Amino acid sequence: MATLLELLERSARNFPEIVAVRSSRQSASLTWSELRLRSRSAASGLAARGVRSGDRVGILFGNVLEFPIAFFAALYAGAVVVPINVRLTAAEVQAILAHAEARMVIAADEARDLPGFASEVLSLGDLEHGQVGEVAGAAAAGDDAEILYTSGTTGSPKGVVMTHGAVAETAAMAAYEFGMRPGERVAVLMPLTHSAPLNLFLLGSVYTGSTIVLDSFNPREPAAMLDVLAKERAQYLFAAPVAYLLGLRADPAGYDLSAMKCWIYGGAPMSAEQVRVVRKAYGGSWMSVYGLTESGPNGMALADEDHEEHPGSLGWHPTVNTEIRLLGETGEEVAASMPGELVMRTPSAMRCYLKNPEATAQALRDGWIHTGDMAVRDAQGYYWMLDRKKDLILSGGYNVYPREVEEAILTHPAVADVAVVAAPHPEWGETVAAVAVLKEGQSLTLEELRGHLRPILASQKHPRRLEIVQSLPRNATGKLLRHELRQRLV
Repeated sequence: MATLLELLERSARNFPEIVAVRSSRQSASLTWSELRLRSRSAASGLAARGVRSGDRVGILFGNVLEFPIAFFAALYAGAVVVPINVRLTAAEVQAILAHAEARMVIAADEARDLPGFASEVLSLGDLEHGQVGEVAGAAAAGDDAEILYTSGTTGSPKGVVMTHGAVAETAAMAAYEFGMRPGERVAVLMPLTHSAPLNLFLLGSVYTGSTIVLDSFNPREPAAMLDVLAKERAQYLFAAPVAYLLGLRADPAGYDLSAMKCWIYGGAPMSAEQVRVVRKAYGGSWMSVYGLTESGPNGMALADEDHEEHPGSLGWHPTVNTEIRLLGETGEEVAASMPGELVMRTPSAMRCYLKNPEATAQALRDGWIHTGDMAVRDAQGYYWMLDRKKDLILSGGYNVYPREVEEAILTHPAVADVAVVAAPHPEWGETVAAVAVLKEGQSLTLEELRGHLRPILASQKHPRRLEIVQSLPRNATGKLLRHELRQRLV
């Protein structure tokens, strides 16, 4: 399999004058030949400062032109890239750098003065001098390329080590599944420090020679997302469900989004009702993707033609070069309609968790990634997410899957968003608690909610607690932070 450097070199040869990356916010662009040249120039600066093959280099940028330059500069220098989210605190950044043993950090000018860095912090300006000297410029498919720190929705993040070959497999999958073509505009608004925006869409575009349009989604300004898509005539967008749902407030029908070829969502579940609402509001073709950082992310996809009859499903088949199975508690494959853990086998799998052999052994078993996600396959062969194994609520001897309850609650006309978690109970061990965001001007009591659920859900699945909040805690990619809600309900 190709390395990431080979992908960039190929696009620079094949499409030298096509725009490789454009920053909408900076109103600036780089062609494929310019991206290659600037990356190699910065790599020379890294090499001059002693960076060698296998060293780890942190990069601390938002979704701006400097990100892909720094990313490929580190790879050209033979280093392993450690992307870090600019929204993290200085203490969180330092913890990641220390764990990764990063030799150096390439950072935006405004981030260079963050306190407590043990690693040397440089800007691209410190590294680029307009000349390309000696760079490593070569890597093998089995060499480490990235260390991506997981979103930490259940606690402390883990460093996922990905090889060049694994990430190139992920990029190839994206090119095949999404159908991106040279010069087509791929909008990337979710943080590039996360695996889907980075490996599927930025590096998928490197694979195909598509044009990467960079900006950042701000949940407080959902209209800005639609402004960017209309102004840049974007043809593909990947976003977390929360971005599409918040975008409804800005009325997508009021924007010229006619260039869009495919709206793609993933990173968090979207209920069947929410899928119907956003498809009607935005129009066009839709695809959902399911995967993990540990798998590339690779996994499953629900094509547009399946959304009408199976909204909310993961799909009926894995993405290219991937196998999936559903396993019971003793490792046996489960029958249709029976819940099981979703496991997958793919060449885009991580090599390991950095410095965590126990977690690696738990996740990677006999070549299969054990996702920790519980799912069920229906009689037609479509897979449906139930929940994370660790999110299962055990109430009075009953297993309650939070997502099933959430989907039922979202059918109430007053509810805009909801999370269901376990709350402690003195007799039952755990009970069902709902934390809901209401639509503007609406009200809801626990009794009213339970009355609405009575014909939909068995009584043991009904919430015994209801809290109304202004918003649910989510990370930068829109994933729900259930552990924060559980702590709140203790």
